Amino acid sequence: MSQQEGTTNTKGKKHLNQAEREIIERLIKEKRSKGEIAKILGRDKSTIKREIRRHSVTQIKENPYASRNPKVPDYLEKKVYFSDSAQDQYERARMNGGRKSKLTACAKMLQFVEEKVLGAQKWSPDAAIGYAKAQGCYGEGFSTKTFYNWTDDGLTKVKNLDLLLKVKRKPKNHRRERKRKLGKSIDERPPCVDTRQEFGHWEGDGIVGKRQQGHLISLVERKTGMGLLFNVGDKCSDKIVQVLDSMQADYGQSFPKLFRSITFDNGSEFACSDEMEKGGRTQVYYAHPYSSFERGTNENWNGIVRRFIPKGTSFDSLTDETLHRITNYINTLPRKRFGYKSPLQIWEAESQLLISA
Repeated sequence: MSQQEGTTNTKGKKHLNQAEREIIERLIKEKRSKGEIAKILGRDKSTIKREIRRHSVTQIKENPYASRNPKVPDYLEKKVYFSDSAQDQYERARMNGGRKSKLTACAKMLQFVEEKVLGAQKWSPDAAIGYAKAQGCYGEGFSTKTFYNWTDDGLTKVKNLDLLLKVKRKPKNHRRERKRKLGKSIDERPPCVDTRQEFGHWEGDGIVGKRQQGHLISLVERKTGMGLLFNVGDKCSDKIVQVLDSMQADYGQSFPKLFRSITFDNGSEFACSDEMEKGGRTQVYYAHPYSSFERGTNENWNGIVRRFIPKGTSFDSLTDETLHRITNYINTLPRKRFGYKSPLQIWEAESQLLISA
């Protein structure tokens, strides 16, 4: 089989290399045409034209015919092709070509997110990213999923150990119901509570201290995510009644609208449903035993409280000022479901509507 009849594929769609550029330089000096150069290299003529046009450099030489005539220039410019210079230009262009790293393009926003997650505020990545996007002052942005991917790849200052919930999540175990039901079941709760369309429906739970000593009660409004935290000392069932009595005295006639219903777990500390409901001031419901996911808003809120008061912490030195600081932090934390507004902002807006109605 002759070479003309060979089946080997001809070179195509590959960049010129250093050796080919040296051949081009030599053939130009020999006064060969671009068509001849293309045929010798087995390239398209347009490839050779572009190569010479892009990578030729301008040389300036004195004009041997210069004179006092102003129309005759003192210097002459000439385009010359050098293989070394052409290869250098090509390599620089390749390094600067292509899409830039998103990590580099989003450096300012990434720095902001890292400061919020690692700093004293301890924001979640999603809260920091959503807030930064809402402000719109950091140029190109990135998603929460992208940030987690960068973290897994070790590209951010934030490590997985810094992400408080990521290292704690465990698969859910479904357990049999063995606790007695205390009052109205969550199944009897109106649908408007489930959809969070109506303001004034709360979830409640308890937080215990070291060796089951000390007790905090948290209440979280479902629509706004606004939370309240009370140090009641122990798990006696009359403590929650005292909390509701105190709040009713503060809110007066607005209390039944602000606290339309409260959903608790089946703990004995919430057993006095009749006293909590006295005078029709609120309606109490109970979640199914071992079904904390039915009070997810409250559970998430308590999870943030535990950042400041870890399990096994004694409540003996816990002051009202500390509880106020914790509550204020959580209620001013931007939330994704509110367009990165804080629960306090949503609560104030809803309360204003209620007062003006």
